[in-house]
Amino acid sequence: MTAANKKATYACLNYGEALCPREIEKQAICMNGDAGEIFSHLLAENSSPSAIA
Repeated sequence: MTAANKKATYACLNYGEALCPREIEKQAICMNGDAGEIFSHLLAENSSPSAIA
């Protein structure tokens, strides 16, 4: 489905195996790690004053 829609983005968050099919790698965001740690980091980064400006 992602390959058929050039506006689509495929996201994969997996600890130890964040992969995507080769044919959609330009449309993919793959994050390898613990979901709780990654989301905590992203939330902290987005709540900093420099991220708001």
